[in-house]
Amino acid sequence: MSSYYRDFFRQTVLHMTRSLPAAAVAALILGYSMQAAADVEEPPLYVGPAGSDAGDCLDPGEPCRTLDFALQRVGKNGRIRVAPGNYTLSNPGDVFYLVSGAIDVRAEKGATIIGVPHEFAGDLGARGFRVIADTKGLNRETANKLIGTRANLSTNAFAAACVGGSADGFPCDQVDLVAHLADRTPPSRGADIWGFVDLNTNREYAIMGYSTGTAVYDVSDAENPREVGFIDGQSTTWRDIKVYQSWNAADARWNAYAYVTADNALDGLVIIDLTELPHRISELAYSSDFSEAHNVYTTKTDFSTGLALTDDAPLLIIAGSNLSDGRFRTYSLDNPRSPSFMATPATPAGQPGGDRLYMHDAASMLIRDDRKNTQCVNAAAMPYCDVLFDFNETSADIWDVTNPANPVRLSRTPYGNSGYTHSGWVSEDQNTLFVQDELDERDRGLATTLRAFSIADLANPVLIDTWTGPTGAIDHNGFVRGNRYYMSNYARGLTILDISDPTNVQVSGYFDSYPATDNTGFPGAWGTYPFLPSGNLLISDIDSGLYIVADKTRDAAPSLLAFESASFGGAEDQNPTLTVVRTGSATGPVGLIWEVISATGSGADIALDSGVLDWAAGDLAPKTIDLGVANDGSAEGLERLIVKISSPSAAANLGNPNIASLYLSDPGAAPSLGFQESSLAISERGFGKAVVVVERSGSAVGAVSIEFNITAGDATAGADYAGTTSGTLSWADGDADPKWIEYDIIDDGSGESDEFIELTLSNNAGAGIAGSDKLRIDILDGTGSNVAPNAVAGANQTVPGGAAVTLNGGGSNDPDGDTLTYSWTQTLGTAVTLNNAGSASASFTAPTVTSDTLLRFSLEVTDPNGLSDSAEASVTVTTASAGPGGGGGGGGGALSLWLLALLLFERMRLDNRLFAVRPR
Repeated sequence: MSSYYRDFFRQTVLHMTRSLPAAAVAALILGYSMQAAADVEEPPLYVGPAGSDAGDCLDPGEPCRTLDFALQRVGKNGRIRVAPGNYTLSNPGDVFYLVSGAIDVRAEKGATIIGVPHEFAGDLGARGFRVIADTKGLNRETANKLIGTRANLSTNAFAAACVGGSADGFPCDQVDLVAHLADRTPPSRGADIWGFVDLNTNREYAIMGYSTGTAVYDVSDAENPREVGFIDGQSTTWRDIKVYQSWNAADARWNAYAYVTADNALDGLVIIDLTELPHRISELAYSSDFSEAHNVYTTKTDFSTGLALTDDAPLLIIAGSNLSDGRFRTYSLDNPRSPSFMATPATPAGQPGGDRLYMHDAASMLIRDDRKNTQCVNAAAMPYCDVLFDFNETSADIWDVTNPANPVRLSRTPYGNSGYTHSGWVSEDQNTLFVQDELDERDRGLATTLRAFSIADLANPVLIDTWTGPTGAIDHNGFVRGNRYYMSNYARGLTILDISDPTNVQVSGYFDSYPATDNTGFPGAWGTYPFLPSGNLLISDIDSGLYIVADKTRDAAPSLLAFESASFGGAEDQNPTLTVVRTGSATGPVGLIWEVISATGSGADIALDSGVLDWAAGDLAPKTIDLGVANDGSAEGLERLIVKISSPSAAANLGNPNIASLYLSDPGAAPSLGFQESSLAISERGFGKAVVVVERSGSAVGAVSIEFNITAGDATAGADYAGTTSGTLSWADGDADPKWIEYDIIDDGSGESDEFIELTLSNNAGAGIAGSDKLRIDILDGTGSNVAPNAVAGANQTVPGGAAVTLNGGGSNDPDGDTLTYSWTQTLGTAVTLNNAGSASASFTAPTVTSDTLLRFSLEVTDPNGLSDSAEASVTVTTASAGPGGGGGGGGGALSLWLLALLLFERMRLDNRLFAVRPR
């Protein structure tokens, strides 16, 4: 719920019920169905030809007059109900927003929209509109552009350079398109995105939330991204992800987990086990103590790898849950498969009575400078201070969470012209906090606005710059890499800002994943992730899925600073170093910061874990990072440290790579090569790729190589698999990164026995062979390795009696790509007649009721091999008669629930609340 609605209803309920005790209000709320409580929505906006484009459009008797005005006012996941009449769009591109999955638009019979291409008639007709493609109102050139845009958004695309302001039809400036994957949109809608690099293989992954669940993509070959797996969830607009990766000494491998939250759903905390990558993922069994949350965050982790930055485990931060009034809840990741609750903050002294501690989003930093001792409260006995940034609707708050059992707020910073304090990120030099407000463009009439605060004094952040963009597109989430701020900008797509001078932020480039319009609203880019070691950027788009793009704005910097290689190594008694190079102009002095992230190595192996590198004006010579490697005399095998460079000076930027490995071997150790595993079992279906990993152990000293050949098997090349039958893998001196060989597994569509191929390593040069020199790939027949489908029954609904209701199971999917059969049945409530019960979308007319009535429906989806899955959807029928638009209704039951929930919020103090109200 937006701040406007919250404040309006807060005052209303206080006036109406000031004498009611809080317990009575709680009893009223608990009398409602918990199913309904899980699907509280903003009220619909009404549009009618006799209305006026003023006010809030919440009253069907005082509607907006135009669709344009309603589209500017509607919130994310909002609803618009349209009365009979004739309508046009002043911006034809807004037709995309009308049919977007980001909002629910329904028109009453007799509503006609004029001047849109007839190619949109089907989608608009499904929303109740009659379409007149009047060419007087829309020239053919504009129509063709809209049709072309629609094709781009719904079609997978591959690499295209940004030339003349366009990359394969997507508007851009110094950002190239690498790939676009639109397989799941529609019917699913995109949500947030994260990523990481799996240190077992050095392969890169994107993890993207959808309205129907979470997908994991292998983006190692960025021009050909591939979905590894999908974990389904309840249908909702909001889904967020973070990753933690740690070393499993017992299994001698890295374990990684993705933590997923969903708002306005009952999924709780979903933990995705990533340890079986590159071939599969799975969901862990975990008993979540909360049912819904708006966001998830991990402190004390590196954002590229998910590794811990300290010797103790990171903290998992849950933001905006249904517990603790939505204030942040801290969980220990000592056992990453089962996070355990630690604490939630007490209400600080001086907290304004009208404000709560609800956290919407989070960011953090570890500080070791003077502020640790002079400004933090709990860090005196620690080598660092863990600072948490809390974006909580009305202000940006700063907390010391070094002692997670006793978090202390250091400051609370509101600012002028705020609409909804949404999110933010900190600069790499830890001196500037960038804050994004999600509603200042819509509610304050601003152009895209980003605020920069100096946090030299954690107790008193100071506004030092306000960047204003060229459009009214809403900013959503942003992240820092080097001197660039990467911002998901909804209808503008991805915006890239130069923050080398935080007092004078400038635009560097953009990639528009939503070319239809740059208007204020909530279609387009939800999230972005800029931390892959390759330097590729990920974008999650609500309407059109996953984008991978390449930032060319960094090339404009006078100097680029990057590691000479992604891998360095040597024996402990050789004191190996890493090399950083400066390319481009030598004008002016430049510098950067470096730091060590312990992987399998530790601080005991080195004398220095951080430092700076500086180049004088005119100096282009490479610089070395000397960690002071110690020969500890212990037999430890090949150890790995991760070293990261960051915070380049204003005249430079980070190139690729900005993260490298340093491999340390015991003195005199010899290198060895071998398969990481001795066997793989890969189905013809699903991911459909065998990734064979060959690893180097023992020592990284010296250049080594080895040959591989397919030496046995009954599978046929070209019919059962595709890939090279032989080749050579080589490692340079100092390189111990894993290498891989890929085979595409072909589904021939026929039932047959499982087949196999066997690879053999031979002719090794400069290294021995450790472990197995043979690897068998079993190719499992697709008919014998069927995976069950995922049923998605769509969102719960609140409708008035007499409304036309559609149950939408179109988000259901099959991991094997099979065609599904559908079966809808009613399981609760007044019996209704289901039309098209055997299709993805069934419909019925809501019965007339004398009191609010809950109807429940079950959807079962079945694949051709008989495996099935089921899901439920609920429809609350209210006593109100159908208004504009019929189905979807005016939310009578939901509105009552809001009023009661908001009343409880005001009447109870800040602890032991039942519900937390979240806008977006």
